[in-house]
Amino acid sequence: MSTRAASWLAWSLAGLSLAAFIADVVLYVLARSAHDAHSTWGTAGAADVRFVVLNVPFLTFPIVGSLIASRRPRSPIGWICLAVGVLAILSDMSSQYTAYGIARPGSVPFLATIFALTQWTWVLPVGLLGIYLLLLFPDGRLPSRRWRPLAWLSGAVIVLLGVANVLAPGPLTDLGGRRNPFGLEGAPRLVDAGVVFGLLFGGCILASAVSLVLRYRRCGETCESR
Repeated sequence: MSTRAASWLAWSLAGLSLAAFIADVVLYVLARSAHDAHSTWGTAGAADVRFVVLNVPFLTFPIVGSLIASRRPRSPIGWICLAVGVLAILSDMSSQYTAYGIARPGSVPFLATIFALTQWTWVLPVGLLGIYLLLLFPDGRLPSRRWRPLAWLSGAVIVLLGVANVLAPGPLTDLGGRRNPFGLEGAPRLVDAGVVFGLLFGGCILASAVSLVLRYRRCGETCESR
């Protein structure tokens, strides 16, 4: 991909992130207005602060990602930052959509479907941020070949965790006992599998953080030796 094409794609994704964030704010306001002060959201002020703290920081990822990807299109760091921003905002959009649908029953279509999908949409941005960005930072390469198994394992765990969460049978919380439309009723073990994959997911994040620490310790030792 040429630098010009990469720049166009990167800034287009950044624009998509901004548009998605605006839509997310609109959905949040609609959902918030549909809840009373005694809902599980807490007071309006606390809910607003929580929304800002959890979502506004993700706007920096598309901006930083666009700056990097438009100048160094071959580096995965910029594209990972872009993906984290887009996916995180889209994930919260689905959450606000279901929150509004729960508060106003019958007001939105495909509520159970969207609600079920939100059970795994968080996995992708968290996995990219907590695993691959740490593994590849800052030059876009693994610290060494020894970390390749972790990179492959992490990808497999992300996919399996997402699949287990989507296909796990059971009732959907806050939907009046409606069951997961994607759930495989003949495979109740998927619930336990989701727990196991979740633990592996956390382990991969921890191992990625260790890789970053070791990389910078090695860099510091190299600089001191000079």
